[in-house]
Amino acid sequence: MMPIRLLRRFWKDENAAVAMEAVIITPVLAWAFIGSFVVFDAFRTYNTSIKATYAVADILSRQSNTVFPADIEGYTRIFEHMVRNHGDARLRATQIFYDEANDTFCVEWSYATNGEAKLFTGNLVDLEGHLPVMADAERILLVETFIPYRPAFNVGLSLMTFDNFTFTRPRNNRVSFDGEAFC
Repeated sequence: MMPIRLLRRFWKDENAAVAMEAVIITPVLAWAFIGSFVVFDAFRTYNTSIKATYAVADILSRQSNTVFPADIEGYTRIFEHMVRNHGDARLRATQIFYDEANDTFCVEWSYATNGEAKLFTGNLVDLEGHLPVMADAERILLVETFIPYRPAFNVGLSLMTFDNFTFTRPRNNRVSFDGEAFC
């Protein structure tokens, strides 16, 4: 009989209930706060990388002088500055020509930075579903960026790479490149 009475008294005792609730809920609140910070930071990085890709494509499309490999390296540094990433971002700029008579796309030139592979005409098969409708003898610039994202805290998100690509038409019909020409 005695142990049951002690158990009831313990059950009804409300002293230190707030402290016990705080001990239980504090780790949950801390994890939720850190997790929301990491998810927000990932979305911010992704959104910024898309906007920076558009900006670099626009800059490249406005070139009226010959573009050199060093210029594209500089665009990579601009992109890295815009997304607050230094040294890990990769960029690939490609000019694509469309021949309506043969219904074929041809890579006129491509340049990639930080170890990314150049794009060749043979690789366009993978992108043909994404290429826009083009008129005969039209050129487009394809700018692709790749930025790794490392979460600040381990809350379930692993290392990921944000891949972005955008097409734009050169403002002066073509962008001349001082490098290897493919077609």
